[in-house]
Amino acid sequence: MGISVSDIVMGRKTFFILPDTSLMPTSYLEDYFALGYECYYIENDKRVKFQKKVDVILSLFKDLILFFNVDFTIPDFEWSEYIQNLVIEHKIQDSVGILYTKRATKEDKARIEKKYLYELGVRCGCTQLEYQKKQNFELIAKLLFANQAQGRRKTIRALCSAACTYSVTYGSHQISAAGVLQDISLSHFTILSPGSGLEIKLYEKLKDIHFNIRGFLFRSDAVLVMERPVNGDMLYVFAFINSNGTTGLEARTRSLLIPALYKLLSSNCTALLEQLYVKVDEEEITELPEADDE
Repeated sequence: MGISVSDIVMGRKTFFILPDTSLMPTSYLEDYFALGYECYYIENDKRVKFQKKVDVILSLFKDLILFFNVDFTIPDFEWSEYIQNLVIEHKIQDSVGILYTKRATKEDKARIEKKYLYELGVRCGCTQLEYQKKQNFELIAKLLFANQAQGRRKTIRALCSAACTYSVTYGSHQISAAGVLQDISLSHFTILSPGSGLEIKLYEKLKDIHFNIRGFLFRSDAVLVMERPVNGDMLYVFAFINSNGTTGLEARTRSLLIPALYKLLSSNCTALLEQLYVKVDEEEITELPEADDE
């Protein structure tokens, strides 16, 4: 099963450009994913300049937020000039925010805010990070919430490849298939069944479904909440059910699944970006590649 570019780029995404990982560790990305925010770090790379990475991101994603760490030092480079040219060229004042390390004086803080908020007109905030990284998690979470970085989604769906499988015993039949698990989140999963589909009734509960998400194994009950035909096949959406009979995964399963799902999600996006980065020396990107199926 191939994953299309249009599926990967769907939904609002937040990119932190050249983040200071001593103040905001990469582990934050999994935690923000659990809160419903799809975030990525774009780090320094000697092979491809970050400016060209930003150009690729802007050419690919139409619903996005960019936060720039303006304390990242680059020889012969002026952040305010770059940000100014970027927002003018792409008309993305509503999609740009600024991060910087806490300043020693209120005057320094006011000077930065004046430059980016009032002179350059960026509208996703000019946020001062604290020296203690523990304080920054909540600070950035509030920033994401204020900028509606969730978009329209309550939970983020990770698109599945052929390396994601499920199996379940239904009546006297063992249902097992590879490559038909379409997507999975912390609350739901979707199955595409070929032909006439499965003999399952709406709101019926399936017990002890076994999942293999690219090597991460877990089990859960689920209830069918939606079904519809798709190009001659049947699409089924299930909601996870825990041992209390309420919707959602068991707490321990959920905590272990978060990093596995974020890895699946980010691998699709990162693979697509890497394919486009290799084209940055060409005059223009003329064709979007299909994402590899792992």
